[in-house]
Amino acid sequence: MKCNCSKKVLWLIMGVVMMAMPQPVNGQFFKKLKKQAEEKIIKKADKKVDDILNGNKDAEQGPSTQTGGTTQTEKKAINQNTGQQNANISFDDSKYLVYKSPNPAFKDIVIQKFKELPRFGAIDAYMMRDNPKKVDLSKEAAEKRNLTGLGYTGFAHLVRINMLKEHFKVMDRDALTQQTKGKVIEKEAKSSLAQKVLKEFAFDLGTDALKKEYFMNDWSGTGKSAVVREWGGHQADDFTENERYVNFVEKYLDVILKWAEVFFADGSEDFQLVYAIEFQGQYDFVKEGFWVRLPIKRPPLGFVSSIEYFNEFAPQTPYGNAFFNKTEQVDYINGDVLFKISPDKAEALINDKSVLLQLTMKVRSVFKDFDTGNPFVYGANYTYHFLDPILELYSDAQLTRKIGEINLGNLVYKD
Repeated sequence: MKCNCSKKVLWLIMGVVMMAMPQPVNGQFFKKLKKQAEEKIIKKADKKVDDILNGNKDAEQGPSTQTGGTTQTEKKAINQNTGQQNANISFDDSKYLVYKSPNPAFKDIVIQKFKELPRFGAIDAYMMRDNPKKVDLSKEAAEKRNLTGLGYTGFAHLVRINMLKEHFKVMDRDALTQQTKGKVIEKEAKSSLAQKVLKEFAFDLGTDALKKEYFMNDWSGTGKSAVVREWGGHQADDFTENERYVNFVEKYLDVILKWAEVFFADGSEDFQLVYAIEFQGQYDFVKEGFWVRLPIKRPPLGFVSSIEYFNEFAPQTPYGNAFFNKTEQVDYINGDVLFKISPDKAEALINDKSVLLQLTMKVRSVFKDFDTGNPFVYGANYTYHFLDPILELYSDAQLTRKIGEINLGNLVYKD
């Protein structure tokens, strides 16, 4: 039996050295190891996300249709146009909207859709299909979560960029704006905010290669330094930080601004807004249905995707105004309305453990104005209103099992 003596000697020497170290030095040694491990974890996490979003193989694509800035390919792999890599995540993309990146340096934006509109609010979180309270830990579900999670982040970034178009017109392209102490200067505030939003977009939507180029300070010369959310990377000097910013702006800003025009193009966007709801109390045998609390004027907590665009309900239709006025009254302020369903179907629904009630509505969100309290922070206000009086109720997060409708033009309120 062969003995590797050299390895044993090496470990013996290391053990002696470790034991002989003074306690403070020993602590510093472990801190260094911890720092190196953290850098590896950060890099590994970033790479994993990029691998998921960018893929490593060419994806087969079938015939596709282009509508506005959205590409939809029929039941083939979604193509992530990153130049060097394409996604190989294959699933039925009749459930997804893909906003193609105009430049291979940035990832495509993939979000869920319903009836050809962006699905916002309670999205499909890819839980276990037979038990929606448990997370599906399969590789496919994790890939979809990462893909659409980044997609909703990218959507929000590009909406901000488009809404801040006037800010970007005065943004300093030649240097990072330093905030002046004392009196707020409007041009500086706009430039500072635009630069902040641009950096967030670049870091979140940039490919692994782009982040290494603009957000890594390779002080070790190994190419393995941490990628951080700052121009030039970790502890970069002011000159490097400014140089990376200016280079990025020269190369990509106009492309990004053009891409952003697709989002809230005329200051508004149509959505399918989805709420996860619960029946209020037991089945009402007299009214033959369940009471449902419409969370329209008071959105519930726990939304998966941004509710930024649905904070203020501002009805524009007769049925919308009727609902608003009715729920302004104390007796009806909760907005409990009747959902008609037969007793046998209701019993089957209650006994089904896979049920996750989802309420869908077609709405339009409209940009209203900006908060002026802090000009260095993006604080946009949006209103929304109904585009269709029919609200649909489904028993699953995938919105495939429809169980009925609620007509806003013919509501029965609970006294």
